[in-house]
Amino acid sequence: MQTNPNAPMESLLEAVAENLKLRARQSGLDQQELAALAGLNRNTVSAALAGKDVRLSTLIRLSRAVGFTDWLLPLLERPQPSPLQLLDANRQDGRRSRRQKVRPEAERPAHRKQGRQQENSK
Repeated sequence: MQTNPNAPMESLLEAVAENLKLRARQSGLDQQELAALAGLNRNTVSAALAGKDVRLSTLIRLSRAVGFTDWLLPLLERPQPSPLQLLDANRQDGRRSRRQKVRPEAERPAHRKQGRQQENSK
């Protein structure tokens, strides 16, 4: 038995479509009205509400039209780095700082003149 690799995505699209349909009904909107509010073609709205693969921008427009954009908020949050990523970043910073260490002027040896120096004799 072969499994469809797109099955999880298809079930997700179907769930989103169901929720959009319910919210459109609750708002008293038919597909034509929803299309007009979202600035989309009615066929595009029909495809989205049928769970077809549509653009993210289409789903965002439909969500705005029915007044439900909360599901987008987690997409705007930057994910926190994992502990392993933090450790790796700290190691990289440590390597960089060791390579880039420069002694302050006061700690540098004084410049010495090359060659013989003549003694001052009177």
